[in-house]
Amino acid sequence: MVDRVRKPAKHTETLSFLKDEAGIFDSYKDAMVFAAALGFSRKKSVEFEKSSEPIPLSVFRGEYDAALMNILALSEYEDSAYLEFEGEKFDKKIKLFEEYACGGLDIIRSTIVEPGLDAQSTIVSMILDEEAEHNIIDDITSLSR
Repeated sequence: MVDRVRKPAKHTETLSFLKDEAGIFDSYKDAMVFAAALGFSRKKSVEFEKSSEPIPLSVFRGEYDAALMNILALSEYEDSAYLEFEGEKFDKKIKLFEEYACGGLDIIRSTIVEPGLDAQSTIVSMILDEEAEHNIIDDITSLSR
């Protein structure tokens, strides 16, 4: 059973930038959760083999951490068995989260880090753009499709 969440090695600097330099996130875990949500929203999931120091799964105990992981798995696999806390499907759910986080980190690196933009204002703009593209009515009505 998976007991850690891998951080993509190619994004060590991006994660450090978000946490340490820009101070946007208090922890690597928070940066990974945001990146996974962004990757999911933009439909960007990236597989990776090489990882840097993983984060213990027990750190992902925040109110929204498990909920996001479950939403990703339910959206991808449409199978409630992915809500289990152990087993092969649980491991696949964690891997899916890691891949969406990697995709989100790709987006952050290319839109903020590489161009040298102000991280805080650009992330706020990204969030507002995502909200503008979706609204609660659209989200609810799409559930019945």
